[in-house]
This record gives sequence, structure tokens and C-alpha cells, in this order.
Amino acid sequence: MPARTRRIERNANRGRRFRLAILTSGGDAPGMNAVVAAACEGTERLGGVPYGVRGGFGGLAAGRMAAIDAAEAAARSHEAGTWLGTSRWPPMDTAEGLEACRRALEAAELDALVVIGGNGSALGARALAGALPVAFVPATIDRDIEGTELTIGTSSAIGLGVETIDLLRITARSLPGRAFLLQTLGAPHGFLAHAVATAAGIDLVLVPEQPADLDAVAAELRDRAPSGSAIAVMSEAVGDAVRLAQALSERAGIRVHPTILGHAQRAAAPSAQDRALGRAAGRTAVTALADGESCFVCLGADGTATAMPLGDRPAAAPAGA
Repeated sequence: MPARTRRIERNANRGRRFRLAILTSGGDAPGMNAVVAAACEGTERLGGVPYGVRGGFGGLAAGRMAAIDAAEAAARSHEAGTWLGTSRWPPMDTAEGLEACRRALEAAELDALVVIGGNGSALGARALAGALPVAFVPATIDRDIEGTELTIGTSSAIGLGVETIDLLRITARSLPGRAFLLQTLGAPHGFLAHAVATAAGIDLVLVPEQPADLDAVAAELRDRAPSGSAIAVMSEAVGDAVRLAQALSERAGIRVHPTILGHAQRAAAPSAQDRALGRAAGRTAVTALADGESCFVCLGADGTATAMPLGDRPAAAPAGA
């Protein structure tokens, strides 16, 4: 008899169905809701009951969870952000916080847990894996998790940045002579800014990994302004966009307008890629958990989702659970 069948049968013998909890943690990312929907569908298909945790690990510790059905989750799978809610919960880094989560899991008689989030969430998932099988799904716009080619949310965040540059190009060409500076999220790294600039065909990029010559950037913006193509991209990790735009303006002798994407970049509509990855990740997580196995769901550039042992994935420094 397959391990999954044995596990579900044991639940039936105890007089109840397989119970799977799903939580989203840390920064929200487009595509998280697709993971939730697929995990709910997979759980119901196995005869189990999915539970949604409200507010990340903090919500778990407080016992804020309730059964949800696949139809409800599917109806919200196209939405940005996470309808379950999320949080950065510092107590998760403490023995007291972990114990509170373990007690809540035991009190709810849960059989398995899906954690969807970034680096800090991965650490929380590993910490709870001793209490019950846990699946971690990497979902963050920063793509800063080791052990996976892609993270859910990155494609959507890059797409919003590119769309914004397209709009800036329109106004730049309509009224030539101005320059624009677009700031992306992504601190402390410059990956997101670089990815947006590359996709949009912008070669003036300011990221923390590469020292910038502001005089040279200002000169390029000044030279390109008459044609309506004076656009630069910067990461929030570089500094304050308003101050940097002012500094460039003074050097270039033209107006440099800052556009700050801010947290709107997290709220981008999920791209087709992030929706497909999310659904693949949710299905893969449920399959592993039904077999009683903890796992790290690795996402490939070819659209695949593969369950790997949770302990085999290296963890970066916590970014806040």
C-alpha cells in the first residue's frame, strides 16, 4: 500500500479526514493565491480538508485558522497578494514563538503544513518540520532563495516595472527634454532593478553591486532627453530616489523626475508564469505531504515544480518570517 494511502487511511481510522494547513508569510508576492488554490484542490481530491491560516506564522501561533474549500480558493487564485493575509513575525525566531506555533498545530490536529514565502519563511518551515510534515514553496519578488531557479512573484514584479517604463517612454516622447528615474523594490540586492532594466532595454542602471558614476549617468540623461529616451532605473538599495533624482538633475541641468514603484510592485497582477508556477507548486507540495514527507518545492525555468528534501536546501540569512 502506498505511503499516501496508508497516511490517509490512518486518518480515517481515527475518525477524521486528512487536515492540511496553508499559510503565507513575509512579504506578499503575486502568485501566492495560485499556490493556495492548487493546494486546496489537491487536498480535497485526496479526501482531505484544507485549512487557511490567517496572518502568517503570527496567525498560526494565535490559532487563527479555518477550513476553506477549493471553490473559494480557486475564485481568488487570479488575485494579487495573498487573501489569507501575511506578516513578518519576529517571535518566530525565538523558542517561545516556535513552541506557540507547535502548540497551535497540535491543538488543531493538523497533519501537514504548506508554508509559502521567502527566506525567513523557509527558516520557519524548517523549524516546524519536526512537529509534522512541512512543504516550503518559494514565493518572493526578490528571487533571493538558494536552491531554486525561480521564485513565485518575480515575473509579475518585473512585468509591472517594464509596464511603468513603457508609460514613462510615452510621456517622455510627448514632451522631450525631461529625464526619468524609476526606483524598484529589491533591497538589499539589485537583482530586481537589473531585471526590469534588462527587460525594458534600459542600460542606465544603478544597483548596489556596481558603483555608479553619477556624473556619467547625468551626462547620458542630458544627451538623451531631447529624443525622449532619458530613463534610468535604480534599486531601492541604492538610496532615496527623490534625493538621487535631484542630484542627477543638478549635474545634468535638466529636470529628472523620480517614479517610485514601492510596494505597488508586490501588488502586481500575477503573470501567466507565476500563476502556472503557483499551481504546479501547490500540487507538488500536497503530493509530498500526503506521503508524509517534508519538502522544499524547487521551481524550474521550464515551469516544473520538484519536491526536494526540506533539509537539503541551504538557507540564507533571515529576512523576517
